[in-house]
Amino acid sequence: MANPKDVLVVTTSSVDGLRIKRYLKPVSAHIVAGTNLFSDFLGGLSDVFGGRSQTYQKQLASLYNEAIERVKYAAYEIGANCIVGLNIDMDEISGKGKSMFMLTAVGTAIILEKEVSEKNILPKSNEKLENVGVDRINMLRSKKSIIEKANSDSLTLNDDIWNFITTNQVDEVFPFLLKKFSETIQYEQTSPETSEKFYKLLVGYIDALPEQKKLALLYNGISEQNEQIALKLSGVIKELNLFDFKRSMDLLKNDNFQTQKRGVRTATYDKSFYSKQDIQDLQTIRDYIQTTFVERGTRTMKKQLLSSKEKEVWACECGKTNDINAYCSGCGQDIYGFKQNEMKPTAAGSYIGQKIELISEYVE
Repeated sequence: MANPKDVLVVTTSSVDGLRIKRYLKPVSAHIVAGTNLFSDFLGGLSDVFGGRSQTYQKQLASLYNEAIERVKYAAYEIGANCIVGLNIDMDEISGKGKSMFMLTAVGTAIILEKEVSEKNILPKSNEKLENVGVDRINMLRSKKSIIEKANSDSLTLNDDIWNFITTNQVDEVFPFLLKKFSETIQYEQTSPETSEKFYKLLVGYIDALPEQKKLALLYNGISEQNEQIALKLSGVIKELNLFDFKRSMDLLKNDNFQTQKRGVRTATYDKSFYSKQDIQDLQTIRDYIQTTFVERGTRTMKKQLLSSKEKEVWACECGKTNDINAYCSGCGQDIYGFKQNEMKPTAAGSYIGQKIELISEYVE
């Protein structure tokens, strides 16, 4: 499981069609919020209709969602992929003329026999319903408008837009976000705060997407984008522990050597959890790297000045001749075709080998 957002949460004691492999332990989350969170309720609300306040309802929904996210994280930390029997209580705490709300979420963390897939749990996006609420209609209207503006390059990325596309998993705007991110990178030296903020928002947006969607967008981006963007996307994979064996192998087997080098880099990244199959996969990818990346330069001997002795040198593909252990004076690459700041095949193989040993100490 890649991140806490993938933990399934149900209020029932079991999940239809899936067997509980192991019960771990109860998990809980607690949130305490002041009454001022509810938008100056005592000052008078203009949205009270039929005894109900939309402001209160939205704030309460926000607290409930936060509690669920926190309890997901607590389960994720102990290796669970599901929480059963979720119960949420809210109480009011008063004292010295002040009031606060305390919300408590409690459930049992478990491990299901197999990973829960969105196909089995979530309704299809194109599923036809008997009835539909106005909130869903308004959300869809906003989504379509945002996508149209992104496609026409007229979308303004403010906090509300970032929140909407992240919460509603609007993956259709990803190409637009990459384009804007590329523009911020150009000014990274003069405005590092802007670039850093954009990167953090982008990571949050990607992290909220469904597992297979985020993997596809990131690994395809690494293959298709320029070196700057590819490096940043690699950083997202590393930060979110999204190493994927098959997609990394696809990068390594790409016809383009630059893409292959990016595959070497991603091959050293981590997953959130490892199994016995991962050990075999890591051995496969390590062996492939070690046998595939051979010397691209040509070794030869060169007579030294003012001496009859010869020394070993290598001729680079760019035409420059260099000392055997030096980087090319023309293109900056070594004899294997890698630059100084790039992950070398030997270093990657060594790192992956060490990871295999560490995993093997825990996994049978």
